[in-house]
Amino acid sequence: MKKIWKIFVGVIFLAVCSGCGIKKEQKKTIEDTKEKIYRECEMLAEGYRNIYENAVKKNALYELSTIQKSMDYFGKYGYAVIDSYNQLDMVQSIKVDDFLKKAEKEKNGKTTIFQVIAGDHFIRYDLKTKQGKIDVEVSSFKWKEDTWQETYYHEFRANSWKYTENGYFFIEEYHPAGYDGPSGYRAFRVVPLNKKCRELNRKYILPFGYTLNKLFTSNWSEKNYDGINFYDVFDRLLSMEEKTDEFKEGKTYEIPKESFEAIFQKYFNISAEILQTGTVFHTETQTYRYRTRGIVYDFAPTPYIPYPEVVSYIENQDGTITLEVNAVWPQKELDQAFCHSVTIRLLDKDRFQYVSNYVSRSEIEVTWYTERLSDEKWEECYGDN
Repeated sequence: MKKIWKIFVGVIFLAVCSGCGIKKEQKKTIEDTKEKIYRECEMLAEGYRNIYENAVKKNALYELSTIQKSMDYFGKYGYAVIDSYNQLDMVQSIKVDDFLKKAEKEKNGKTTIFQVIAGDHFIRYDLKTKQGKIDVEVSSFKWKEDTWQETYYHEFRANSWKYTENGYFFIEEYHPAGYDGPSGYRAFRVVPLNKKCRELNRKYILPFGYTLNKLFTSNWSEKNYDGINFYDVFDRLLSMEEKTDEFKEGKTYEIPKESFEAIFQKYFNISAEILQTGTVFHTETQTYRYRTRGIVYDFAPTPYIPYPEVVSYIENQDGTITLEVNAVWPQKELDQAFCHSVTIRLLDKDRFQYVSNYVSRSEIEVTWYTERLSDEKWEECYGDN
């Protein structure tokens, strides 16, 4: 019996030692990987210094022009590169396309994607695929003391991934229920977009987006504005006119008739009568009541919502242009969460007006929009403000 017990203890001891050895070996492998990644990035520092210093001088670390220069710089060393909001075409996209096609066929492969956040910050994704699974090593680097310094390293196996027909690569990192950290979903546009489509998106669609307004999630036209809330639209127009600092959150204002109508009629062919029926207008003072949203009670933005992407356009004979827009929602792994057509009237001196919006198809419900408080709720929450 003692002999058997000694053998048993010996087996356990060997197992424990073996386990310790495996853990040490895994730790050593991770350290070696981190060291290799860091050395590669350190080698990229010398030539990057001019890009960084020029961006600092011009206060342009977050400008698209700086981000494009950064992407081109990393790309010339053979890396695939994307920006953080998919507003610029991926550099060296063929490498990611080849990798994903191997993953789809359950072949072995690897690639690296640099994601430029700003002129002083990028994230590096080292991807490996085997038997249809994708393993990811994530490293974050910031420019400091004349070189790239690693600020973060993390490894995970993709809980799910998808390469869509429209050219999006979605990847999900598993997070347990109740996790309240950064999103586990990442989206990379691999297939390039038409340059004109990107320009149209930046000029006409992105300034409104889908946050706290229904301009692009409802059907409406110049003949019928019932689908939108004029105060939500006014909020976005103030932002486009860079006048948001004039109003404090959770406050009530009386805006002169001329001022309120002027900002609307700059971007919409809309009459004063229609505006007055969709808002609170005081005839005795000739003012519009305007209440800003309150952060506590009727703001409640959802952090992860779709973003718009113009994918095609038609120039109409009447001087308008119709944009076909896809809503991309990384958290649902959808590059067409819904699709809508926006018609714009082009005017002189680079001016324009929104003419209509039509939602042609939808895979989701608009769950992120928060209605503005009613008069009763406003008084209850804010009192006389």
